[in-house]
Amino acid sequence: MYKRGSSWYSDFWYKGERHKKSHGSVNKTVATEKDRSFRTQVASGEYVCIKNDPPFNRAMTEHLDKCRAINQESTYTAYEISSRFLIDHFGKKRISQIERNKALMESFMEKRMAEIRERQIKRGRLLEEVTYTYVNRQLSLLKAMFNNLIKAGKARFNPVSLVSMVDEIEKERILSADEFERILAAIESMDVRYGHLKDFMVMAMNTAMRKGEILKMEKAWVDFDIGIITVPRHAQKRKKKIKRVPISFAIRPILKRRMAENPDSEYVFVNPKTGTRYTKIYNSWSRVIEKAGINGKPGIDKLRFHDLRHTAATRLAQSGKDIKFIAQYLGHTDVKTSARYIHYSDEDLKSGADVLAEVTPNFTPPKDVSL
Repeated sequence: MYKRGSSWYSDFWYKGERHKKSHGSVNKTVATEKDRSFRTQVASGEYVCIKNDPPFNRAMTEHLDKCRAINQESTYTAYEISSRFLIDHFGKKRISQIERNKALMESFMEKRMAEIRERQIKRGRLLEEVTYTYVNRQLSLLKAMFNNLIKAGKARFNPVSLVSMVDEIEKERILSADEFERILAAIESMDVRYGHLKDFMVMAMNTAMRKGEILKMEKAWVDFDIGIITVPRHAQKRKKKIKRVPISFAIRPILKRRMAENPDSEYVFVNPKTGTRYTKIYNSWSRVIEKAGINGKPGIDKLRFHDLRHTAATRLAQSGKDIKFIAQYLGHTDVKTSARYIHYSDEDLKSGADVLAEVTPNFTPPKDVSL
């Protein structure tokens, strides 16, 4: 400890790191007490050096830079949008000011839920139909950022553990055979500009591929000799491993036709308007399902293109394929993820009940007994 001018300073090394702090214009007795307290905080790990305690906005920007490198563009865009709400709330506060601040976390939750509730009600939803999915996505981003900060030694506690995720309405939207036919009929009755959606639907229903994987499919991925579409890591959502998708008799003619129609393009599905691949189909998909009379509220029961992937997984399960097979078919590394994609109808459950009754005869009355 030393004095410079009118101020006292602590300046020492601990475990190879230098710690320096001003105690201000105080007398030596007070300065000595502050020095002792400062050394105790450093030794116990309570003190965080400024360089290891970045402001929130800078920490989030650095986290997004890492996300950009390992995620699809659409996923990164979603993260970037979520980050705006977090930065707006936490601003330039230091990480150490946030990590155990339950009141600050609760005020974020209350603020975002109120904003979402007001916006959705204005758009016509009933109060019981309001969904807070976006809050959970923002909390997930915040949790991931703090986990990385903890690994880097720049945080000691994840503040997301101080609050609870919001209950979400589970989306169990499976396309029926009748709905599938109605959508195809709607496409055929509409402008030729919507024709590509028919091929996309057949591809999705037969391969369980994600929309983004279909849109950006390259000819180099397709090997008719071995009957496999190889989706590289960079084109996938999780980018964990290469995915191999079998080419069935249902999609083979689609692939051959599309590739022959655009011999000079590297992509399988080419937008004639732009001369390159399709980048989005949300608007055209919304018009088609509206034309087919399949209405619904976004985020509640509106049929999404991604629901075709859920439908494909459910059809595989109904055919008797086990969860491990389905996980590999969908490209999941965890069977728990695949399980969320499988949804059985009431008729499926009823048939399961009959099977259960058949295999438990000692506890089941004969079929012809009237109760």
